[in-house]
Amino acid sequence: MNLSRWWVPHAGTALNLLRQFWPQWLAMTTALMCHTLATAQTAVLAPAPLVPPNGAIWDSGDGFALDVKAKKLQKTRQSASGIACTVTPGQQRVCLVVFDEGTQAGFATVKEGALLPDPQALSFTGLVGELDAEGAATDGQFVYIIGSHSAKRADCASNPGSRFVLRLGLDPVTGRAVPSSQVVSGRLWALMQAQPELQPFVGERKCLGTKPPPKAPLLQGQQGINIEGLALQGGRLVFGFRGPVIDGAAFTLAVDAKALFEGGDAKPQVTRLVLGAHRGIRDMVAVSDGVLILAGPDDDGDSDGAGWAIFHWDGSPSSQIKSPKLLARLDLGGVKQRACDVQIKPEALSVLTETPRGYQLLVISDGLCDGGPLLFKVSK
Repeated sequence: MNLSRWWVPHAGTALNLLRQFWPQWLAMTTALMCHTLATAQTAVLAPAPLVPPNGAIWDSGDGFALDVKAKKLQKTRQSASGIACTVTPGQQRVCLVVFDEGTQAGFATVKEGALLPDPQALSFTGLVGELDAEGAATDGQFVYIIGSHSAKRADCASNPGSRFVLRLGLDPVTGRAVPSSQVVSGRLWALMQAQPELQPFVGERKCLGTKPPPKAPLLQGQQGINIEGLALQGGRLVFGFRGPVIDGAAFTLAVDAKALFEGGDAKPQVTRLVLGAHRGIRDMVAVSDGVLILAGPDDDGDSDGAGWAIFHWDGSPSSQIKSPKLLARLDLGGVKQRACDVQIKPEALSVLTETPRGYQLLVISDGLCDGGPLLFKVSK
């Protein structure tokens, strides 16, 4: 058929039809797009069990013996933000707990209903300023610790002291770090700037969230990057971002662990995960078939209603947005706080046991003394 011969005599009719049906076509297309997005969101946010902790806050003995001034000790003990556990040849589960205040961490041993800290802290060396440690992960040979890489929350001031990843070797007998083995990498900042998906959110004074910071009301939120989660999977470090959260999806960045510290191609891969509106990644931990994600409110001040939840992601990178499986929403309403606790904000996750049917998870919180460890039983 010769379209040009048909079009000339019928052009007026075609244009009239287009004018007549264009609003309906546009409305139908818009509705279809909204339905597709809503379907993706609903798949993640479909009802999941509301799971309370299995018992009260665990005992933490005399607490972490951090080497800080007395007036700052309690505040530091209330700032637990990451955990990484390993099992020694003697079948002791030894965990490193990191804090987003200061430049120290502490080891603790898991007992029945208790997480008992060592009498001596682990100090990070060679750092300038505050690391703002937010996550930890281990493969039993090394333990890795991530700084937030974010601007300061109160006034958007740049915090170059947080732009490091630490690696320490573990003593194979005690499960504790060998301080002299510490290696520091500052490559992650440049790697993030080189990723098109992350580059707009990486830079100096990139305010967190979308709203002005409390102490600088004339500045604007810029959805600046804020790393809070860390997992180790198949020789790759997977960093989880509390912010930015764009259209209900949070970011992860996976890099080769050895290359990050020893040079070479780190093979960075960005994957976005749909966790729900205003919900970012607060921690991650590798399991047998992927990665568990502890998700919670992002960096916006009005996002507390998002709540905390556990997701399962198969761990595979993708250029397409992925929808992890929502396993449970954490029910924190019945947690009885102690005299030294301020508020409960789950920040770190460790797997104590994994069976074909589910997990026993140890969750520690910012705002509770020594992390206020809580045990949760979550089905797969």
